[in-house]
Amino acid sequence: MNLQEQSCWLLLAFESKLGTRVVNDILVIWCKQLGRTLQEFFETDAQEWKAVCHLKDDIIQQLEQAKEKLVAQAFLAEQLEHDAIHMMTVLDPEYPKLLKSALTRSQIPSVLFYAGDLDILKRQTIAIIGSRNASKTSLAFTRATASYLADYGANVISGHARGVDRAAYEGATSVNGCTTVVLPHGVHKLSKVQMRDLRAGIEAGRVLLLSQFHPDASWLVSRAMERNLVVTGLAQVVIVAESDCKGGTWEGANKALKQGRRLYVCHTESPDVLPGNKLLLEKSNRPLIWPTDNLAAVLAPLLQESNNLREKQNSSLNSSTQLSLLAVSNE
Repeated sequence: MNLQEQSCWLLLAFESKLGTRVVNDILVIWCKQLGRTLQEFFETDAQEWKAVCHLKDDIIQQLEQAKEKLVAQAFLAEQLEHDAIHMMTVLDPEYPKLLKSALTRSQIPSVLFYAGDLDILKRQTIAIIGSRNASKTSLAFTRATASYLADYGANVISGHARGVDRAAYEGATSVNGCTTVVLPHGVHKLSKVQMRDLRAGIEAGRVLLLSQFHPDASWLVSRAMERNLVVTGLAQVVIVAESDCKGGTWEGANKALKQGRRLYVCHTESPDVLPGNKLLLEKSNRPLIWPTDNLAAVLAPLLQESNNLREKQNSSLNSSTQLSLLAVSNE
C-alpha cells in the first residue's frame, strides 16, 4: 500500500470520527465488494457516497471535513514509515483471522499499527490479564507462568500496563521467549525509554507491538477497555492472575468468556489477592494452583489445550469463506 492510500485509511479510520461499524460498512461495500481503493473513495463526491454506500448526510459531512486533513495524514504516514511502524488493515490477508472471529463488525479495528514479526501470532497465544495494583503473590505467579509458557514456545500476550501486564512481559522476555504487547494508546505515546526497551525485542524477532488507536491517541479508560477485547481476541486461552469484582480485568475476563475463550484463574490462599478470582473460578472452573512445587504439572495441561484449540481454530478459520468479508458471520 502506497503512502497516499495509507493516508486515506488514516482519514477514514480516525479523522472522520465515524464509529467502527460505519467505517467497516464502508470498507465492505467500497473496497471489498467493488474492489476500489480509499484514494478513489476520497476523490469522488458526496453524491456517489450516498448512492453507493447509502450514507446519511451527517456522515457525509464528517467525511467532507476529514478530507481537509489529507496533507497532515500524508505527513503522519511518512513519519510512521520512518519509525518502522507498519499499518495493517482489516482487508489485508495477514490481519489475524482469530481476532476477526472473536469480534463483531462494530468492534473489529479497521487498522492495526505494529512493529515486529507478525508470525509471532501464528504460535499458540496465551493472554495473561490482571490488576495494575496486583499483590506480590499475583506478580510472582505471573512472572513464573509467563516464563514457563514462553520457554515452551507460546506467545504470551499482555496489555502494556503496570502490575500484571508488566510482569507478564518481563517473564516472557526473561527466557528470550515471544510476547505480544497490545497498547491502550497510540504508538507515539510510548516514552523514549519504553520504546528503547521494546525495540531490542522487536529487532530480535521476539516482541510484537500492536496498537489499534491513532498513533497520537492518549490513554483513556475507554481505550483500555477496547484494548482488552483485542488482547483476549488474539488468544486461545486467557489466564487471570488477579481480579477484583469490578474494573478492567473483571470486564475483560467476562468478555473473554463471551468470546468463547478458555479462562484459567490463579487460585491461591493468599489473603492479599483480590476477590474476583473466586467468582471467576465459579464461572470457568479452571484453577491454576499457586504457589506450587511443580509448575509443569499446573501449566502443561493448559499448554496442551491451547495447542489443540489453535489447531482446531486454524482448520476452521482457513475453511471459512465469510471471514474475508469482515467476519459477516459474527455481526
